[in-house]
Amino acid sequence: MQSIDALLEQLRVLDTPISRFDIGMPLLGAGHSQDQILNALFYLEAKKQIELPPGNRLRLFSC
Repeated sequence: MQSIDALLEQLRVLDTPISRFDIGMPLLGAGHSQDQILNALFYLEAKKQIELPPGNRLRLFSC
């Protein structure tokens, strides 16, 4: 859950749609692993909070 909360906070800071790189690097720097970040992205997509369109982008729906 900590990675999911950190991911959502980073998304709120950035405009949408954004590059996954733009959120991944700060989260990696904060100590989250790549696997944790990917799992959080897939979880949020399944919960319909984000969309993962083609082109290594993502879009925040609501939070």
